[in-house]
Amino acid sequence: MYADIPFLIEIYNKTESINQTATKLYYKYIHNDSINDPSLTQEQHDDRLLKRVSALNEALKYCYDMKLARQLKLSAINYYLYKVVKSNIFVDSYVETRKIYTELNSILNKPSAALDLSKRHKYEINAIKKGKLKKAYAISKTRVLGYKAYQFSKPKNQRFRQKKIQKNIFTKLPIKNDTILYESFLGKNYSDSPKSIFKYLIENDNRDWKHVWILNNKEIIENEEEFKNKNVKIIKRFGWKYFYYVTISKYFVINMRQPKWLYKKDDQVILSTWHGTPLKRLVFDMENVTSANKNYKKDFYNQSRNWNYLIAANKYSEEIFESAFMYPKENILTYGYPRNDILTNHTKSYKNMVKEKLGLPSSKKVILYAPTWRDDEFHSAGNYKFKLQLDLDLLREELGNEYVIALRMHYFISDNMDLTGFESFAYDFSKYNDINDLYIVSDVLITDYSSVFFDYAILKKPILFYTYDLDKYKNMLRGFYIDVNKDLPGPLLLSNNEVLDSIKNIDKVNENFKEKYEDFYNKYCYLEDGSASKRIINTVIK
Repeated sequence: MYADIPFLIEIYNKTESINQTATKLYYKYIHNDSINDPSLTQEQHDDRLLKRVSALNEALKYCYDMKLARQLKLSAINYYLYKVVKSNIFVDSYVETRKIYTELNSILNKPSAALDLSKRHKYEINAIKKGKLKKAYAISKTRVLGYKAYQFSKPKNQRFRQKKIQKNIFTKLPIKNDTILYESFLGKNYSDSPKSIFKYLIENDNRDWKHVWILNNKEIIENEEEFKNKNVKIIKRFGWKYFYYVTISKYFVINMRQPKWLYKKDDQVILSTWHGTPLKRLVFDMENVTSANKNYKKDFYNQSRNWNYLIAANKYSEEIFESAFMYPKENILTYGYPRNDILTNHTKSYKNMVKEKLGLPSSKKVILYAPTWRDDEFHSAGNYKFKLQLDLDLLREELGNEYVIALRMHYFISDNMDLTGFESFAYDFSKYNDINDLYIVSDVLITDYSSVFFDYAILKKPILFYTYDLDKYKNMLRGFYIDVNKDLPGPLLLSNNEVLDSIKNIDKVNENFKEKYEDFYNKYCYLEDGSASKRIINTVIK
C-alpha cells in the first residue's frame, strides 16, 4: 500500500522537467462492489494508517528538494491531525498509535524548509518531534475531545447532535417490548406492506401494542380510521422522537433501508418487507452502478446485515434476494406480500369509494401508467428525472370519450408532471399514498420495467409494456432477471401508436396472452391469497 508515494518522489528527483497535459491518460476504476471485489484502497487493513505514514517517511529519503520535503512533512502532519486522531486505533490503543508516532518522529527530524504550524497544533507536533510520545497522545486526545464538545454545543446541523445522543444515551435505555415502529418509503407514505401489517394488528390482534408511524406529512392520514386509536403515535423522520423510537422499539417494520449510521440493539427486530418483486437486476447482481453513491453496494450490504427478516413474495424473489442482497436464505420469509392482501380481499364498494375519492369519473375506464426511473437520467446521486414518453395528446384524442389516464411516477423521480391542458383526462397520483388503490380502480396497466406488474397480475387485468428504450435498458443499464420477450403477461410496445392500438383492441390482447398470463400468475402470484400479513405476524411479532 502507498508504494506510489516514494516511487513518484524518486521519479521527480530524477526528472529535469515535467510536461503537463489536460488529456486523461489513465482512468482509475472505482470498484462498485467493495464487498466481493474491492480495490486495494477499499480493502480493510488494520495497519493502513501506519503504512501511509511509513510511505511518506520512505519518500523523504529520495527528496533532495527542501520545499518538496516541507510539503511531505506537512502531508504527514495533516494526516495525523485530521485522519489518525479520528480513527479507532487512536481512540482505543496508545500501543498501536505509538508505531505511527515513531514514523512521525523520524519524518519531523529530517531536513526540510521551515514549517509554520498553528498555535493549536504545534504543542502536540513538537512533542512528537522531541520523542515525548505519551505527552503528544494526551494533548491530541484533549484536543479531539474539546473539538467534539464544541461540535455538540454548536453543531453545523441538528443531525450530528441527534446521532450522538442516540448512540450514547438512547442506546442505554431498555427496549420497549410492546412498541412497533413503521416506515414506508422513507416516511413519505402510509402504504405498502408496513401499512398492511399495521392494519392487520389494529383490526385483529388484541394485544396492547403501541404503534408508532414515521410520517413527514400528517395530512396524508387525516381520514384514516386506524389512526384514531389511542395507541397510535405519529412522528417525523429524523426528529428527536425518531431517534428515540428507532432505538427503543422492539420491532421496526420498513420497506426500504434504515440509515447506515443507525445503531441497532441485539434484542431489537428489524423486519424488511422490501417493496416489490424484482424485474431489474439489483445491488450485487448489477455489474455497474452508474447513478448511486460509489459505496452503494457496501452500504447496502452493511445495512441489510441488521435485518432479522426479509419478506419475499415468491420462490423467484427468494432466490434473487439471496443472490442480489447476499442475504441468508434462512432469514427470508417467502410468505407473499402483506401489501397485496387487499388486492385479493377488496370489495366492489371499496373500488367505487376509492374512485370517488380520487375524483375519477365513474362513467369512464381508467388507464394506469406506472413507469420506473432510468439509471442514467438523474440530477444528482439518487435524485432522478423523468421525461414523459407517453403521447397524452394522441391518447386523449383517440380514447378520451371512453378512458381517463392516471399517472404514477416512481418515488425516486423528483420532477413534477405538468399536466396543464389535460384536465379531466390525465391525473397525477405520483404522491398518492397507496398504489394498491390505483390498481383496484384501474382497468388497464401500462408500465415498462417497473415491478408493479407482478402485483397487478393478481387482479388478472390487462397489462401493456411500453418499452420504447428496451435495447438500451436491457443491454446498457440494468439487465433483467426474466426473459422479457418470452415471459411477460402482455405485449412489448415500442411506440405510442402501438400503445394506442393495443388499448383499442384490448380484448384481442387478452386472448393472445391468455396462456402466458396464466403461467405468469401461477409462478409469481401463487402465494397471494390475502393472508400474507397474518403469516408474517405469526412468525415475527411475538
